[in-house]
Amino acid sequence: MPKEIVIPKKELRKLYLTDKLYISRIARFYNCSSSRVWSHLWRYGIAPNRCKEVYISKKDLKNLYLNEKKSSRDIAKKYNCGKSIVESELKKYKIPLRSKSEALKLIIHPEKYIISRKTLDEFYWYRKLSTYKIAEKFGCSPSAIFHKLIRFNIPRRSDVEGIILTNEERCKKISKAVTLYAKKDYDGSEIEKAYLIGFCLGDMNVSKRKYGETIYVSSCTTKKEQLDLMKDLFRKFGHINVNKSKKLAKNGKIDSFHFMANLNKSFDFLTSREDDIKKWIFQNEVFFLSFLGGYTDAEGSFGIYNNFGSYTLASYDKNIISKVFRGLDKVGISLERPIIRNKKGYTDKRGIKNHCDLWCLRIRRKNELFNFINIIEPYIKHAKRKRDLIKVKKHIALKMNYEKNISYNYASIR
Repeated sequence: MPKEIVIPKKELRKLYLTDKLYISRIARFYNCSSSRVWSHLWRYGIAPNRCKEVYISKKDLKNLYLNEKKSSRDIAKKYNCGKSIVESELKKYKIPLRSKSEALKLIIHPEKYIISRKTLDEFYWYRKLSTYKIAEKFGCSPSAIFHKLIRFNIPRRSDVEGIILTNEERCKKISKAVTLYAKKDYDGSEIEKAYLIGFCLGDMNVSKRKYGETIYVSSCTTKKEQLDLMKDLFRKFGHINVNKSKKLAKNGKIDSFHFMANLNKSFDFLTSREDDIKKWIFQNEVFFLSFLGGYTDAEGSFGIYNNFGSYTLASYDKNIISKVFRGLDKVGISLERPIIRNKKGYTDKRGIKNHCDLWCLRIRRKNELFNFINIIEPYIKHAKRKRDLIKVKKHIALKMNYEKNISYNYASIR
């Protein structure tokens, strides 16, 4: 039970009779209701009819209320009494009270914006601006512009025309208001951003609806390691959905995973699908290697073939492959020039036809491959790529030690 507020008699008498405060002001002073103040007035025998002494002549009241169009509240302020006293005096003198609509008409609302009929007509009909756009220009609401159109007798567009013109604004507001999943802004470093750009350019489809707020990042894969990597990259930023199905392969049906991440607008940097490496990435060695790490996790491979280690990067993105070649040359890795592995129109064993030339870049010389592995290793995140990279690295190290021993033995014999 809340504790009852007790108002001291002396204080209440002073506030009500001497200071002439209204009941509502006293209630705010004691942080209680007006009815609590009234009950204390009756309990202490303090006359709660202070305004009876106020006298307003019929002539003055009639002049103020009917001729000068003063409100009962304004008249009450003039005679330092309550609004109810003025209303009772009006009834006593049989002066007809205004209706609510009449009272509202007397209230002067300051115009927040100034717009002429000519200007509004030009914006609405000649420039074909929607009420949303016009409202933005004058800093008011669309409904205010709508009422101005009615006041100026400017004919309005048909519903179809209005829908077409306001479609963009309405769709943006709806997409912003309707959010199915909570999303987090991108808060990673530029190095991580370069990796994500490389990975998405290689293996992911990034899309955004015309008026939507959500960026969809999706991909299909049959490799569990690829799925796990995509989850690790995007799970902290938004909702992830994975659909599992069966795909027909040589060895029968295998699991196929469709991955989709729902991200917010801070991931706009992933929406570009240019066959190019951004300038800020290409000109910085660390950013370039991070980008290449992501692109390798998507499109590259490490392996041992015929007892020779190899790194292969195959893609339809000719310009990216060309820039990777130039970028590796800048960091001191000499390698073979990119070649076309499969030409446009080539059909593989699965019956899949190439719609573009498939470009391939390789590093096979052991010294160059060993140096490349050492600089790219910190940027590889794909579990299988990591295992294959370490395997190739060990294989090259053993070969280099073996050749070193052979060379040493040969020199000692001589």
